Amino acid sequence: MTALRTLLLALVAVFGSFAATGAAQVAPSAQVPAPSAQAPAPSAKDSTPAPSAGGHQEAAQEEGRTLQLPNDAFFMRQFAHSVPHQIWPAHDGADAGHGPSLFAFYNVNLYQWVAFALLLVLFVPVVGSFGSKNPSWLSRVLRGWCMWIRDEMVYPVMGKEEGRVWAPYFIFLFFFVAGMNCIGLVPSIPQLHFETGTATGTPFVTVALALTTLVLMLVMGIKHNGFVGFFKGLMPHGLPLPLVPLIFVIEIVSLVVKPFALTIRLFANMLAGHLVIASAIGLVFLFTKMMGGGPLSYLTAIPSVGLAVFIFIIESLVTLLQAYIFTLLSINFVYASMHQGH
Repeated sequence: MTALRTLLLALVAVFGSFAATGAAQVAPSAQVPAPSAQAPAPSAKDSTPAPSAGGHQEAAQEEGRTLQLPNDAFFMRQFAHSVPHQIWPAHDGADAGHGPSLFAFYNVNLYQWVAFALLLVLFVPVVGSFGSKNPSWLSRVLRGWCMWIRDEMVYPVMGKEEGRVWAPYFIFLFFFVAGMNCIGLVPSIPQLHFETGTATGTPFVTVALALTTLVLMLVMGIKHNGFVGFFKGLMPHGLPLPLVPLIFVIEIVSLVVKPFALTIRLFANMLAGHLVIASAIGLVFLFTKMMGGGPLSYLTAIPSVGLAVFIFIIESLVTLLQAYIFTLLSINFVYASMHQGH
């Protein structure tokens, strides 16, 4: 029964997070102008030779168009990857006026499935390593992470008796969020049509994850305390009768604010880091245009790229930190709903 319960909880988290497909259909991705649409047509004076001469001329022509972009277009190009966009079915100008399909598949959904597949690849051998006398070093490392989450995050809050039941779910939640965070650190290579993104950098995914925690809070709280007892337990003891309606509304709002805080905390932190890195890279092109592409423009790339690398290093730490915070707060919220007297 314990294994079945853990499996059901894991499936709730996975498919609850994948429910972002429906929410992402209202994303204003179509409103972000394509990079090619923002570039004005080059004048006859600035035009380059025809691209038939080879790849070097095409590169020169592309550079000329880039430097002719408006100042804000450099940053719009950098920020465009942070907006969820539909990747299946592929839509073109013929159906641009129609609304998104109900079964549309977005890039954030792809990153979720990739993170889930990585968890299967990494942790299935870990399960089998318990019967092996010589597990691989990767299995030993992942087992150590699992024990750390159980002993340092779940047990101190829930205790060993209840924590033993909930530990598999929260271990899965931690690595699922961390996996989606880490995928966004992989650089994209547009020339190879290789694109990555952070699924947790969009509110559609973090809302679904936070709603999963809210559902567990309500279901487990009502199961342990009863329907009336759960909402009665939200109220402080010995409260004067005239204050009961006001405090009840406040407690209901605070109950909803908890998953809202989970949503904003994870989404804002993951998105902010990527926007700062994109802004630093955009400054390279902006300074090059302002200085007319002269030799000194190369010097301006040094602080801009240095800032981007520095923020990238911090972002690599934030990926695990935000997974830790999201999981730890979920543990506390679920346990507080189950044991309202604590």
